[in-house]
Amino acid sequence: MNWLRRQCLRLWRWLRPGSAPWATAHVEELPDDPRPHIVYLAGDGPYLWSAAVLCPCGCGETIRLNLLREAQPCWAVEGHLDGTVSIEPSIWRRLGCRSHFFLRRGRVEWCSSSPTSRGR
Repeated sequence: MNWLRRQCLRLWRWLRPGSAPWATAHVEELPDDPRPHIVYLAGDGPYLWSAAVLCPCGCGETIRLNLLREAQPCWAVEGHLDGTVSIEPSIWRRLGCRSHFFLRRGRVEWCSSSPTSRGR
Protein backbone atom coordinates (compact mmCIF):
# COMPACT_ATOMS: atom_id res chain seq x y z
CA MET A 1 0.00 0.00 0.00
CA ASN A 2 2.83 2.43 0.79
CA TRP A 3 4.30 1.83 -2.66
CA LEU A 4 0.98 2.67 -4.34
CA ARG A 5 0.58 5.78 -2.21
CA ARG A 6 4.09 6.98 -3.13
CA GLN A 7 3.41 6.41 -6.82
CA CYS A 8 0.13 8.34 -6.65
CA LEU A 9 1.87 11.21 -4.85
CA ARG A 10 4.60 11.32 -7.51
CA LEU A 11 1.98 11.35 -10.26
CA TRP A 12 0.03 14.14 -8.52
CA ARG A 13 3.20 16.25 -8.12
CA TRP A 14 4.02 15.72 -11.80
CA LEU A 15 0.56 16.64 -13.09
CA ARG A 16 -0.56 19.34 -10.66
CA PRO A 17 -1.33 22.71 -12.24
CA GLY A 18 1.22 25.47 -11.91
CA SER A 19 4.16 23.13 -11.58
CA ALA A 20 5.64 23.44 -15.05
CA PRO A 21 9.15 22.04 -15.30
CA TRP A 22 12.06 24.43 -15.19
CA ALA A 23 13.52 25.49 -18.52
CA THR A 24 17.12 24.74 -19.45
CA ALA A 25 19.41 27.40 -20.93
CA HIS A 26 22.81 26.55 -22.40
CA VAL A 27 25.12 29.54 -22.00
CA GLU A 28 28.81 30.34 -22.46
CA GLU A 29 28.94 32.14 -19.11
CA LEU A 30 26.61 32.03 -16.13
CA PRO A 31 24.43 35.14 -15.79
CA ASP A 32 24.94 37.58 -12.91
CA ASP A 33 21.18 37.80 -12.34
CA PRO A 34 19.56 34.46 -13.21
CA ARG A 35 15.82 34.27 -13.75
CA PRO A 36 13.60 31.99 -11.66
CA HIS A 37 12.75 28.48 -12.88
CA ILE A 38 15.67 28.27 -15.32
CA VAL A 39 18.65 25.92 -15.04
CA TYR A 40 21.66 27.61 -16.63
CA LEU A 41 24.33 25.23 -17.95
CA ALA A 42 27.68 26.81 -18.82
CA GLY A 43 30.06 25.07 -21.16
CA ASP A 44 31.05 24.42 -24.73
CA GLY A 45 28.67 22.08 -26.51
CA PRO A 46 28.49 18.77 -24.63
CA TYR A 47 31.31 19.82 -22.26
CA LEU A 48 29.71 21.46 -19.25
CA TRP A 49 31.65 22.94 -16.37
CA SER A 50 29.11 24.85 -14.28
CA ALA A 51 25.41 25.23 -13.55
CA ALA A 52 23.39 27.93 -11.80
CA VAL A 53 19.84 28.25 -10.52
CA LEU A 54 17.98 30.79 -8.47
CA CYS A 55 17.10 29.20 -5.13
CA PRO A 56 13.56 27.79 -5.42
CA CYS A 57 12.61 28.83 -1.87
CA GLY A 58 12.29 32.45 -2.98
CA CYS A 59 15.22 33.84 -0.95
CA GLY A 60 16.73 35.29 -4.14
CA GLU A 61 20.17 33.67 -3.77
CA THR A 62 21.96 32.21 -6.77
CA ILE A 63 23.16 28.63 -6.40
CA ARG A 64 26.22 27.80 -8.48
CA LEU A 65 27.23 24.18 -9.01
CA ASN A 66 30.53 22.75 -10.20
CA LEU A 67 30.14 20.11 -12.93
CA LEU A 68 33.85 19.26 -13.31
CA ARG A 69 34.60 15.80 -11.90
CA GLU A 70 38.18 16.79 -11.07
CA ALA A 71 37.03 19.31 -8.43
CA GLN A 72 34.98 18.68 -5.31
CA PRO A 73 32.18 19.01 -4.59
CA CYS A 74 30.72 18.28 -8.00
CA TRP A 75 27.32 17.54 -9.46
CA ALA A 76 26.23 15.65 -12.56
CA VAL A 77 23.60 16.81 -15.04
CA GLU A 78 21.47 14.40 -17.02
CA GLY A 79 19.55 15.77 -20.01
CA HIS A 80 16.19 14.29 -21.00
CA LEU A 81 14.42 14.09 -24.36
CA ASP A 82 11.76 16.60 -23.25
CA GLY A 83 14.48 19.25 -22.73
CA THR A 84 14.48 19.06 -18.94
CA VAL A 85 17.47 18.14 -16.81
CA SER A 86 18.13 16.28 -13.57
CA ILE A 87 20.96 17.17 -11.21
CA GLU A 88 22.57 14.68 -8.82
CA PRO A 89 23.30 14.61 -5.93
CA SER A 90 20.89 16.84 -4.03
CA ILE A 91 21.43 20.58 -3.75
CA TRP A 92 21.76 21.72 -0.16
CA ARG A 93 22.35 25.30 0.96
CA ARG A 94 24.07 24.88 4.30
CA LEU A 95 23.96 28.63 5.01
CA GLY A 96 21.17 31.15 4.57
CA CYS A 97 17.79 29.60 3.83
CA ARG A 98 19.18 26.03 4.21
CA SER A 99 17.09 24.74 1.28
CA HIS A 100 17.67 21.09 0.44
CA PHE A 101 16.20 19.67 -2.75
CA PHE A 102 16.67 17.52 -5.82
CA LEU A 103 16.10 18.80 -9.33
CA ARG A 104 14.58 15.88 -11.25
CA ARG A 105 13.30 16.24 -14.78
CA GLY A 106 13.17 20.00 -14.30
CA ARG A 107 11.09 19.82 -11.12
CA VAL A 108 12.09 20.61 -7.55
CA GLU A 109 11.65 17.76 -5.08
CA TRP A 110 12.14 19.05 -1.53
CA CYS A 111 14.02 16.91 0.97
CA SER A 112 12.45 16.46 4.36
CA SER A 113 15.56 17.92 6.00
CA SER A 114 14.90 21.31 4.40
CA PRO A 115 13.13 24.00 6.47
CA THR A 116 11.46 25.10 3.22
CA SER A 117 9.95 21.64 2.63
CA ARG A 118 7.21 22.28 5.20
CA GLY A 119 3.93 23.13 3.55
CA ARG A 120 5.01 22.10 0.08
